[in-house]
Amino acid sequence: MNRVFPAAKLCALATMLFCLAACAPEPLVRPASPQPATPHVTLGASEVITVAARPPQATPMPTPSAEALPGGPACGASDLVYTIDATLDWTTRSVRVTERVAFRNDTGQALDALVLAIPGVIDLENFTLSRVALGDEPPLRDYVLRDAQIILPLPSPLGPGDTAQASLEFSLALQPIRQGYRHGHTGYLGFSARQINLGLWFPQIPAYRQENGWVIHELWPIGESFVLRSADYAVTLRVENGPDGLRVAGPGTFSRPGAQSWRFELCGGRDVSLSVSDQFNLLTTSTANGISVEVFTLGDSAGGSLEAARYALHTAADAIDLYEARFGPYPFARMAVVEGDFPDGMEFSGLVFVSETWFRTWGGTANDWLALITAHEVSHQWWYAAVGNDQNRDPYLDEALATYSELIFYEHYHPDLVDWWWGFRINNYTPAGYVDVPVTTFEGPRPYINAVYLQGARMLHEMRRTLGDDAFFAWLQRYVSEMHGAIARPGDFWRALEPGQYAATHPIRQQYLTDANVLKDPDSIP
Repeated sequence: MNRVFPAAKLCALATMLFCLAACAPEPLVRPASPQPATPHVTLGASEVITVAARPPQATPMPTPSAEALPGGPACGASDLVYTIDATLDWTTRSVRVTERVAFRNDTGQALDALVLAIPGVIDLENFTLSRVALGDEPPLRDYVLRDAQIILPLPSPLGPGDTAQASLEFSLALQPIRQGYRHGHTGYLGFSARQINLGLWFPQIPAYRQENGWVIHELWPIGESFVLRSADYAVTLRVENGPDGLRVAGPGTFSRPGAQSWRFELCGGRDVSLSVSDQFNLLTTSTANGISVEVFTLGDSAGGSLEAARYALHTAADAIDLYEARFGPYPFARMAVVEGDFPDGMEFSGLVFVSETWFRTWGGTANDWLALITAHEVSHQWWYAAVGNDQNRDPYLDEALATYSELIFYEHYHPDLVDWWWGFRINNYTPAGYVDVPVTTFEGPRPYINAVYLQGARMLHEMRRTLGDDAFFAWLQRYVSEMHGAIARPGDFWRALEPGQYAATHPIRQQYLTDANVLKDPDSIP
């Protein structure tokens, strides 16, 4: 997420935030039977929740296939499938949602309850849950809604490999995008005079660690705290009382079931986020490998918006071409870049926001934030969407890699600007600190950016100089291939090195990491 202005520490940490995406920091710029018992929930030191076991009941849970969810996406077998039917009332800026989820238990443990996490950007005062059910059963009465968690007790333990289905009905009152960085940077969920954004807008099943349980981090004002699973999605959005000329930006396969309906199917994403406006201008192109790239810009931007949109379009397409060669295949069939009416950018699966500031202030050259941030956000399709990570605990696994991807972009397309990039992006801020620290270490954005993003880029450059280009990019490609669709931990990243390479780079890890012996860490989580 791009950090532009200093952010004061948020005081409301009661809302729990499960993982999503981290964006590029916009630096501090000068002109990123008896009633069953209620499940017991505890919050441990590692900031996860664990639901205690309940005794088996007489009636077993049905175990339909996850991919057989009615109305679900045409993606094939999957451990997690969401079908969302939503109605957006344009006049009242509210959304009514029916959500169905099918979950095949991939945790390796018998589960006595399902847990869905409500994104921390949703104020629970604006979230009304009206119905919860398991499969085709009558509505549940003993579910728990607490601290942004919806806990659904199961009639019998859900064994490993078994599948449960649940459905929710809820409404969401959207709020205006607020001014200033502190609150405005979450404008990917909210509305302005010309745009409605639906990002992190529905509950999702969180990741699970065998040693701790469900992973739901507390909201922290620095960085991101998302840990989103890979899943398949079918999202249908209907708009009531909307103006003429509406366009909806979204990821995946796109269709129009009706005059005021849009359907998006996304296979293997970590979210489905949408942006709706009657002022969108749309430009499209394709990459060398046939990936469709779309840029949605807001029509009343200040002068030069069309040229800025064209520049962002070709920057995004060029970045995808290059990153496919360096990292591996782009994970989706489409890429949408959306001008966001808020002071921050944000990446999602198959869609990224780039702040209107960068479109409005583009100077017509490559040594400019529009190019830099677009290249950064596109790279998150590998370092977030393809390979997930715990962005609260291990933020460098996406942000350091995304920042270094900017350099890779400039080396290839603008080699005359490499020195500019090092000075403007990195050295001007005299970065310091260890790279492998959680977001909760930091009280302000500048030290966080300096350590995780900028020192992280320096660390990766030292790794590249030691290994050589061929070995370095082979390492990144192995990492993407081995961890595609999973949530990586630091051990997964460093284990993708060959043993001799890992040993040879010990001095670099010793310089940049709090613990150079990374490979003692546990393996990845689902």
